[in-house]
Amino acid sequence: MTKEKVAIIGAGPGGLAAGMRLSSAGYEVDIYEKNAYIGGRTSLLELGDYRFDIGPSAITMPHALTSLFMDCNRDLQDYVTLVPLAPLYQLFFRNNKTFSPYHDQDQTIEELKKHFPDNEENYLQYMEESAKKSLYLAPLMNYSLSSLLDYVRPAMLRALPSLSLGRNLNDETSRFFTDPDLRLAFSFQVRNMGMSPYTTPGIYSIIPFSEFYYGLYHPVGGHNQILKAMAEVLQENGGRIHLNTEVDHFTFQKNRIQNFTLKNGETISADHYVINTDFAYTITELMQEKKSLRTKSLTKKEFSSSTFMMYIGLDKSYPTAHQSVIFPKNAKKYSDELLSKKILSDDFAVYIINPSTTDTTMAPIGHSAIRLMVPVPNNQSHIDWEKEKPSFEKKVLELVKTFLKMDDLEEHIVEKKIITPKEWEEDFHLYQGAVHGMTRSIRQTGIQNPVYRLNKKFPNLYVVGTNAHPGTTLPYIIESANFVAEQIHKKEPKT
Repeated sequence: MTKEKVAIIGAGPGGLAAGMRLSSAGYEVDIYEKNAYIGGRTSLLELGDYRFDIGPSAITMPHALTSLFMDCNRDLQDYVTLVPLAPLYQLFFRNNKTFSPYHDQDQTIEELKKHFPDNEENYLQYMEESAKKSLYLAPLMNYSLSSLLDYVRPAMLRALPSLSLGRNLNDETSRFFTDPDLRLAFSFQVRNMGMSPYTTPGIYSIIPFSEFYYGLYHPVGGHNQILKAMAEVLQENGGRIHLNTEVDHFTFQKNRIQNFTLKNGETISADHYVINTDFAYTITELMQEKKSLRTKSLTKKEFSSSTFMMYIGLDKSYPTAHQSVIFPKNAKKYSDELLSKKILSDDFAVYIINPSTTDTTMAPIGHSAIRLMVPVPNNQSHIDWEKEKPSFEKKVLELVKTFLKMDDLEEHIVEKKIITPKEWEEDFHLYQGAVHGMTRSIRQTGIQNPVYRLNKKFPNLYVVGTNAHPGTTLPYIIESANFVAEQIHKKEPKT
């Protein structure tokens, strides 16, 4: 039988993982990437002698990666070296408290005794109940949750008590911790998904739990090494990656994708089409022919926050943790201003990533490649970043200098690059600069997720990545690729 053709748009982790799976299963796979490099938000940024991950700072659940490579008859360790982070991060609160949790429970308990005494048993109860929740939720990864049938399956009925229905993540965490700082320490992780602990469904407590349970890891050389490994496996299986090849638009024939046209005028046809681009960008730009689809899919949808990113090469080494977080004075008020009011707050959080403490390949010896990330409103805020950037940059640096004891920080800056929501939208094709696409809420998951409606409308079109099932972080993006590969395989003609 002739190999079925799969065309994948976007060489991000979701597209590459799907390409690995499908090429290993014998499909003819081509990936079309608009940039001159793979990875998108997970790619490498080089400024002089300094190397930065554009997006992710660490990975959890490494078994998801290991499983992907094993299923493609490869050993992840032949391609990538993962270094565990200890501590996971150093957390700074505005009341001068600090907390540095670990993957190792005994070390975390010692930290609790030092900074939050009498919470040791609460922590152990949190870990035990969250572990049970994860076990009940794991089987749901195999269902799209786009059909009412999925909601009455035995696995769903068994998981119902673990869904934390009616509770947000802060509510869920409050069941175990009364101290507001400690509640923040066990819920802030969803901020890396562009969401708020005060509005995110309680089911997402599995995200912070996974970091404590599985640990966090840094790939030596940066996250781009994972993407590079994925690309190597794809190509070893006969798959092809076409760089500098931007898609212009899809052409439809009734309820199927007929083909898509590249910016250079070339037309590409395949049996199956997989999109790893930002979902809203796909609807608004690549599917302009379907204006009604745009209206139905995006009207009244809520999108994640964006980020103000600073990549700084320093000719000095600072003794910081691999990851540090400075929390705002009022986390609830900051969340409201960030996601609801969409205003640029004077009281904000800063994430400091200094991989040079773990990985000597990121900067010259004795130097640092530091990344500062501040969650800020997406471009629905209409903030003029050309105007606000200089003063906001100064505020960020002052906060970091104060809490991380980097008084001479600015004196040692050799290289610097800033990415604002404006660049996220214009250069990375992220709708409204929302770095994580649509937010995960009850109204935008399961049957309500427009991704599923798109697949039902066009059966030969599939979505992987942040907004697909189950999406969000790298392990779940890999799961979305596994899910799509299985769906395509099920539709393969039987001989």
